[in-house]
Amino acid sequence: MRAYEIQTYQGGRWKIDAVFDDRSLAMFEAKRMDEGSRYSGVRVVEETFEESTQKTTTRTIFRGGRAESKAYKNANQATSKQPNVAARGGGRDRAGKRGKPAKKKKSGFAGPLIILSVLIIAGLAGLFALQKFFLNG
Repeated sequence: MRAYEIQTYQGGRWKIDAVFDDRSLAMFEAKRMDEGSRYSGVRVVEETFEESTQKTTTRTIFRGGRAESKAYKNANQATSKQPNVAARGGGRDRAGKRGKPAKKKKSGFAGPLIILSVLIIAGLAGLFALQKFFLNG
């Protein structure tokens, strides 16, 4: 039995995005995803399960265009060192180790406060101009 996983690299981690039974459909979708700028890396991993031996083998059959970056290569090497859980009879659990949670961006008040100030000043200037030209006309 064969399955094709589309994996995306984002935020320093590989994540399974989709799983297909059809190789050509998986390749088509991976290439389409790679053309966009949403992910820094896209790859297709082919998994073959041999029922007679109860072993799973994996191989990467597609790497996206930006896959040649140094960070991508380092992450790919890090994931290849992890043992294959399915080959040990542990099912398809691929959660593995969890990395550090991403830092949340702090929302600042400076940007919205400046915009609000400019709008208030422009509104007051508009009211002053209306009063000056139409009431004192």
